[in-house]
This record gives sequence, structure tokens and C-alpha cells, in this order.
Amino acid sequence: MACECCGVELSSGTVIRVDAESGHTYKACPHCSATHGSEHVFHQYPYAFGKSPAGVTSANPNGFQSYCSGCRSLSPELPSRNYKKGRTCSNLR
Repeated sequence: MACECCGVELSSGTVIRVDAESGHTYKACPHCSATHGSEHVFHQYPYAFGKSPAGVTSANPNGFQSYCSGCRSLSPELPSRNYKKGRTCSNLR
């Protein structure tokens, strides 16, 4: 399913936005976005995501996780409990 705001798939963990007022960087969490159901849900990046040596790639040289810290500890079938703490795509445009 695509985000109603930007058209990118909600399952994408590579969507990055910068808040024009604060200058803070935000990244979409695919699990939070899926729980929301219609828009990407963003959390402050990199603070809310964490790193893993297993996640290091040429596209992700620092190994930052795709899911936010709150979602990584959940079973995949459970909805995110963290999505209401994030910012929606339309809020960061």
C-alpha cells in the first residue's frame, strides 16, 4: 500500500524527511507506517532507530535499523504501540 501523502510504499524504511523549522532529520518506520495504515510515520533519526553491524551496506554504511526501537521488540503480527509518538508524512511536508 502506498502512502496517501507521498505515494511511496508504506513498507519502505528508506524515506527520510527534514523538519524545515527545527532542522531535525526524521526517518519512516515501516511497522509504524503499516499500523497507521495510510501515511508514513516518522521518528527522529538516528536517535529512535539504533545500529547493527549486520545492517551495514553500501546504501546504509552506518548500519541504522529499518524499524524504530519500539517496533523492533514486537512480533511482526502485533501492531505498533509507538506509531502515535511519531510524525506523519503530511505533517513533515
